[in-house]
Amino acid sequence: MVYSTRKKSSQQEKRIAKAMGGRKVVGSGSTPFLKGDVIAGKLFIEAKTRMEPSKSITVKKEWLEKAKEQSLSMRKEDYALAISFGEDKEYYIIEDTLMEDLYKSREALRAVVDALGGLEDPLVNDLPDLTPSGVRKLIRRYLV
Repeated sequence: MVYSTRKKSSQQEKRIAKAMGGRKVVGSGSTPFLKGDVIAGKLFIEAKTRMEPSKSITVKKEWLEKAKEQSLSMRKEDYALAISFGEDKEYYIIEDTLMEDLYKSREALRAVVDALGGLEDPLVNDLPDLTPSGVRKLIRRYLV
């Protein structure tokens, strides 16, 4: 099936927006005020895709610098570069600080779920440590 570059990019942006619970940017950043390809809450995403399936893609530092600059101009806290090798799967390039935050947040969430006895435990409301301060303490242990 033959796709235009715009159609292939639009499909990628739709996949990303759906996966991230965000929305495609109208005109994919072609307006002076709306930049980037996808916005998901406080996350700015610039998307790049290959037209045909490929084993490699060249990533340019200027893409990352531009994404960072545009995310700041749109008052987004974080940014990412989403890359597709021409298939229906994305890989994300993010700064080290965001990666560290994501990892620590995931570990904190796992600790909270474990402390709750899993997500299926009907006795969650009866746990003595399940107070706001107990949850905060558990999260701080993993985020600091």
